[in-house]
Amino acid sequence: MIPATLKLQSCVYKCWEKAIVRWHMLQYLVSFAVSVVASSGLTWVVRSLSRRYGLVRAPESSRHIHRIPIPRLGGLAVFGTFVSLYLIYAFVSGHGWAHAPSHDEVPRILLLSTGLFLVGLADDLFGLAPWTKLLIEVVGAFGLYFSGIRFDFSLTHSGGAWTSAIGLGLTVFWVVLICNAINLIDGLDGLAAGAALFSMVTIFTLALGGRPGIATATTILAGSLFGFLIFNFNPASIFLGDSGSLFLGFMLSAFVLAESQKQATTLGSLVVPLVSFALPLTDVSVSLLRRFLSGHSIFGADREHIHHKLLELGLTQRQVVWVLYSVSALCAVLSLFLMTPSSIVFIPVVAIMLLTVFFGLRKLRYAEFDEFQRVGKRIVLQKRVFARNIAVRKAAATLETTRDLRSIPLVLESCLADDFDGFEIVLDDGFACNESLPLSWEGNVFRMHWSLSREKLVLALDLCAPNGRSIGQISLFQSAESPLLIDMDLLRTELRQSLAQALYHSVTGAHLAPVRLPALVERRQKPVAAGYFDRDLSN
Repeated sequence: MIPATLKLQSCVYKCWEKAIVRWHMLQYLVSFAVSVVASSGLTWVVRSLSRRYGLVRAPESSRHIHRIPIPRLGGLAVFGTFVSLYLIYAFVSGHGWAHAPSHDEVPRILLLSTGLFLVGLADDLFGLAPWTKLLIEVVGAFGLYFSGIRFDFSLTHSGGAWTSAIGLGLTVFWVVLICNAINLIDGLDGLAAGAALFSMVTIFTLALGGRPGIATATTILAGSLFGFLIFNFNPASIFLGDSGSLFLGFMLSAFVLAESQKQATTLGSLVVPLVSFALPLTDVSVSLLRRFLSGHSIFGADREHIHHKLLELGLTQRQVVWVLYSVSALCAVLSLFLMTPSSIVFIPVVAIMLLTVFFGLRKLRYAEFDEFQRVGKRIVLQKRVFARNIAVRKAAATLETTRDLRSIPLVLESCLADDFDGFEIVLDDGFACNESLPLSWEGNVFRMHWSLSREKLVLALDLCAPNGRSIGQISLFQSAESPLLIDMDLLRTELRQSLAQALYHSVTGAHLAPVRLPALVERRQKPVAAGYFDRDLSN
């Protein structure tokens, strides 16, 4: 009897658990459906009122894709829907009509996010400086940290001030990063809203393990965003605006922070959200890096985001959005694999992410990263670079003691033949008469193995006497496709000065002191006559 009773109790308990799970899932489904309907209705109202009262934003620069004035107050509909429905959920759960949250993070998150929404709304209506919005984001991050919603881990068993400082720094960095990532990716119809929805899948899955408040808030926010997306998908009739992007970015970053506190490892609390937000994080990271490398303001706007580059490849707006939706979905799936810490899963997931980012950015052909590639190739060839530079320095030292015009071309050939196809020395008419020059010179011009096989790049270096009077000029010829490994500073300083000294000393017999030489002149042209070293130029 006893075993049978226990078996019956176990069966009843399992059935009860399944019923509870199904009831909770039904609550989440209802929350999502209601928020979709409410958000779509409120978005329609906001769009209509914005058009009636002229609260629209016309395209202000070439980076804007749209061509007609469109309302930018979609964030008002998303915020209003979320706040209203979450307050209703809090009321009914407090009376036992819904699954009550076991934690109270969402009210604190909502209170702080309201501040960011208001700042974003002010920016949509009146315009604010980037530093103002950044300051509010930092203040909001501090509010999360000191309210207990933060990255909280110990580097040592004792913890201490260093652990708190690192946790605070990571919290602020994460909030600012996600807020700006959502804001920057909001450049095409439906892109930011859709990409955020895929990230919410990961947050919702994490919250199902014991945080019904976060899970319900995520479903309400997802529904609010989906209802807005109906009007925001291409062709969009309303935009999310800074009010929506700042509010959405702050809410998502705060939800991740709330969930990170229950992760068993620091790796899980950091890597899972990074993978789920890989697309917007990659875009903001690339934007900051390329603006820094280009010498532009990191807060400046441009048309070189990932979605702009895809448009340049010939894709339509809808095609670009669907491609990036696919990438966001892939990131969400990969992040779910990382929820259970395992090196067997971690290594292939990270490998897939890195390969996707690498080949994706390579396909987009960013000029800044092409320059990185060029520098990388030069590092690989650094040994040859050293050899070429050493040869130039030795040639410069030899030219300083040269007094014979016949030996100057041989010295130049010894250091330039590996990088250049030839050279031409032209002396000024007033500097040397034809009678004083060797027979190898054609008048005041010396060309070494010249040929007109094809167009060349020409580097011209002016040569000057100690008193600043012009001696002449040396032109270096190089095939356009050939890499130049010699350091240009050595050519325009040491070699040019030593060559000027050798020419002056050989022609006049006078002593040439070091002089300050004019700047290097670079130009592309077809020379009248050009000399080339003896080599096979057919390849």
